[in-house]
Amino acid sequence: MGEITQERWTSLREQRLPHEDVYEQVAEDLELALIGVSDDGRLHLLLAIDVAPQNLPPDLQSLQVRILEGGQMWLDVSARSHHEELLTLVANKVLHAIRIEGRDPAVSVERIIDEMRAALRPLAPDLGATEQIGLFGELWVLSNVLLPTLGPRICHLWSGPESERHDLIGQGVHVEVKTTTRSEPKHEISRLDQLKAPVSKRLLFVSVMLERSLGGDETLADRVDEIREKLGSDGHALDVFDMRLAQLGWHESLRQTGVLLRFTFRNVHVFEVAGTFPRLPDDYVPPLGVTGVKYSINVGSLPSLDVSEVQEVLLTA
Repeated sequence: MGEITQERWTSLREQRLPHEDVYEQVAEDLELALIGVSDDGRLHLLLAIDVAPQNLPPDLQSLQVRILEGGQMWLDVSARSHHEELLTLVANKVLHAIRIEGRDPAVSVERIIDEMRAALRPLAPDLGATEQIGLFGELWVLSNVLLPTLGPRICHLWSGPESERHDLIGQGVHVEVKTTTRSEPKHEISRLDQLKAPVSKRLLFVSVMLERSLGGDETLADRVDEIREKLGSDGHALDVFDMRLAQLGWHESLRQTGVLLRFTFRNVHVFEVAGTFPRLPDDYVPPLGVTGVKYSINVGSLPSLDVSEVQEVLLTA
């Protein structure tokens, strides 16, 4: 035993009792190195050190390096479960540097993470303005409309990152979120069936209005942090949320790039897509040869649902 593998992480997860951490020695000849799974689901490599390094490497994706102090000082390299492969790769490289090359643990961790950051940089392109506007609106709705009613399970219902027809899919209701920085609530509809309620389900349309400016109050990073804080210690929901974010192009290094736009939230209205709500007829069939249709709607003159009505519908999700 010495190499860290998927099987070892799986075994540790199976051993872990609810609300407890579980750790084991990495190898018989390496007493001061442990791997484990904490109660929030994070995976850890602990390396004993005598002196804390002056600087710790910046976070890489969900990979973090922290100092744990107690009877023994530890360098804690950890990641959320969906970045298991990344942590495993880094951990095995670090252990090779320590055991085979005789390198210092803290120096090895910093060097190897820097190498990984350089290797991953081309794979993490910046989010464009359109993507940031849409994602900001979705996250605002998740945090302020859906989470208060449905709780952490909204992370599992959030389907926008999967390129589904609607942004949230529940048993009895679907939700579509559209965000605009225009002065009026005009939204682009990009699919023929986007405003079509599924059979035996209700469809809510959420119109989010933002102002984009250099003096804006918040960025995507603020929205991400707010949701993570509200999810608290629900490790599984946090993992799903982070996985969905990654699918949409979010990566933690965006915080340092300077590309994040600043927004001020202006307004939000929720409508049920039924009756006279502006949309193509449910039975509309495009002419032969037309493979896609885009159109705009303006919901400014429509009556919106109040908070209690929205909650009533969402409870069927």
